[in-house]
Amino acid sequence: MSSPSVLAAMTTQVLAAAQSLGAEVPAIVREAGIDPSLLTDPDARVPLEQHLKMWEILSRRGDGLHIGARIGIAALGVIGYAMQHEATVGDALAWQQRVGAVLYPGLVPQLERRCDAAGDYVVFVRAMVPAFARLREPIFAQAASIVAMMRALAGAAARPAFVALPLSRPADPREVEAYFACPVAWDAPLLQIGFDGGLLAVPLPRADPQLFGYLARRAESMLLSKKMPADASWADRVRREIGAALAEGEPRLQAVAKRLAVSERTLHRRLLDEQTSFIGLVEEARHARALQLLADRSLSASEVAVLLGYAEPAAFFRAFKRWTGETPQGWRRRADLA
Repeated sequence: MSSPSVLAAMTTQVLAAAQSLGAEVPAIVREAGIDPSLLTDPDARVPLEQHLKMWEILSRRGDGLHIGARIGIAALGVIGYAMQHEATVGDALAWQQRVGAVLYPGLVPQLERRCDAAGDYVVFVRAMVPAFARLREPIFAQAASIVAMMRALAGAAARPAFVALPLSRPADPREVEAYFACPVAWDAPLLQIGFDGGLLAVPLPRADPQLFGYLARRAESMLLSKKMPADASWADRVRREIGAALAEGEPRLQAVAKRLAVSERTLHRRLLDEQTSFIGLVEEARHARALQLLADRSLSASEVAVLLGYAEPAAFFRAFKRWTGETPQGWRRRADLA
């Protein structure tokens, strides 16, 4: 099994942004143990452990928000270039969802469309792992980079309508709240950033079907290459087992560890090494599967709860409210009106 890694373009862009803020990048590269030659090829792979070590070092500076604002779509490498040549913002984001594992599995937030009395929104949603929550700065960076990416695609009109951060409120939140210039919720269970849903229809000024096709084929070949096997990480292997277990009941760490031929402690440690957790992966899988199952109107919400492995429908309803801010029934009514 290949060691988990991230697209070198991500590491390079983070370091370039940090350098523009005064960081001593050569010293950071040395301390993190990153091979400098990897940073000259945007399609290379940087070991995940070294990328995370880089973030540990950068987090000492407290520059996450400013780094994210500077990297935006450039940190996505070939995916970012291709997105800019799609027809519309919605097309670009949909394609990003399909090939996001090129960057690192689970890194690209899920997209949700929400319509309610408050408005029509497209929402980026991601469950953040405990290690990133501890460091704080990578979460600020991802949130800011999402805003920067949307502005690169849709222009200055792309302003967030609301932001939820899975971080405790700092003593002085003014800098963060001023950057997003919208209501910011702290101590949220998930990272969520909402934009006006109308932005999805905005045409991209650099749309070029031929160039997009070339870049898309390049990105998709990377996704299918031997460098990016479906089980390139322990997190991916666990995701696969969780997906199979959901149909049988609540996924259990003990059962998954047994199927992967490791001890519970070893599996827990290896997931921590990849900056994730079993609980987080189960939550991620249930959230994604819930949206798929609720789209099937032949299933009741209670039946969906059973298919997701919940012992009681009420537990599913509480989880869905935590993920989306609405009940399963409310989500279906909103989807019918969309």
